[in-house]
Amino acid sequence: MPAVRENCVKYSVKTGVLLGLALAAGPVLAADVRYVPQLKMQVETNDNFNLAPEGEVAADTEGYIADAELLIDIANPRGSTSLRPRLRFQEFPDRDDLQRVESFFDLHSDYRWERSALLLDLNYSLRDVYSTETLGGEFDPDNPDSPDNPEAGTITTGETRQLFIVRPTFEHRFTERVSLGVIAHYQTARYDADDVAVSKTDYDYYGGGAYLRWALSPRSDVSAGAYVSLYETLDNTEESEATGIQLEYAYRWSETDGVELTAFVEENDITEFVPVQVEESTSDFGGSITAYRKLEVSAWRLGIARQFIPTGDRGKSTLDTIRLQYDRDLSERLAFRGAARYESRSGFATIGAGNERDYARLDLSLRWFATRTWYVGGGYSYIWQDREGDPSDADNNKFYVNFGYRGIGR
Repeated sequence: MPAVRENCVKYSVKTGVLLGLALAAGPVLAADVRYVPQLKMQVETNDNFNLAPEGEVAADTEGYIADAELLIDIANPRGSTSLRPRLRFQEFPDRDDLQRVESFFDLHSDYRWERSALLLDLNYSLRDVYSTETLGGEFDPDNPDSPDNPEAGTITTGETRQLFIVRPTFEHRFTERVSLGVIAHYQTARYDADDVAVSKTDYDYYGGGAYLRWALSPRSDVSAGAYVSLYETLDNTEESEATGIQLEYAYRWSETDGVELTAFVEENDITEFVPVQVEESTSDFGGSITAYRKLEVSAWRLGIARQFIPTGDRGKSTLDTIRLQYDRDLSERLAFRGAARYESRSGFATIGAGNERDYARLDLSLRWFATRTWYVGGGYSYIWQDREGDPSDADNNKFYVNFGYRGIGR
């Protein structure tokens, strides 16, 4: 059975990528296609890379990182598609247990007919688990509403996570104000390690739902819907079946200024099969607040959310998150960015207890553009965590300098 499921996962990944490429390739001949390359080289130093608590040995580590990506931006009369392959090369001389090459592929496609629309988000990543547990507050510049999928668990080195997510949404407009939409979600995570025992558990996550949207005005709309989901570990040790209802409200002053609110109630039926079968039901609420605004020389975006996320720690977790990003042009060539993140993770119901963690990160950086595309920069990052099982909290100070090339998009 695991082998069959693994083959299904591989088939789903290939099918999802091919579907996204087919949607992108269909209208290419009549489209405006632009290629935006980016390259960044960075040197950094950390005074406690592994976030060792007080009394343990802190890892003073230097690292050399190169990021290379290509954004393929396709626009046509019926919509737009962006494809973004990316590679991240990292070398930490004192840390042979880290994945040296991380790979990413993101696809975001929006295709419209006269009364219908199809939105497809597809994400693939092969990353070191340490990177997934120390995320910052920055939003994806090409798709800021996409989730960043934190692992939110114990700081782990020597393991990798292969994650694939596909989220299609189809919406049909019946009248000028009323639309009906259906959405699906499939997510799979696989973990691996070369020289250490894998501490995470592979899982699959399926979800789907429907919603009804009502346009209150040209600037605002409200929607209500219901959804179901299933989380199951690959080793058949735990599963969680969920049902929920959700309300959303959005108001947009312009294309660059707006606010979005969501609220949901979710009930989970959890079954743990090892060492003995234990069943538990729980009901809780969550939601999110997203606000964003762009001014003449500055822009900011705020996200506050409570989520019930699938994880590699044999179950789902409750994750409360606050993210803030602020950008400002200090001059024609000098740009500042500040990003902050705070998250609090708690075990999901009684069965998932024991993985509690508070985590925060602050990133401050400057970029000076020697030309329109070439820049030099540097910055500082502060990372902190407090785990219930550790003797005390821990933090890390990171300083870095970089230079790079950023192509000009639309």
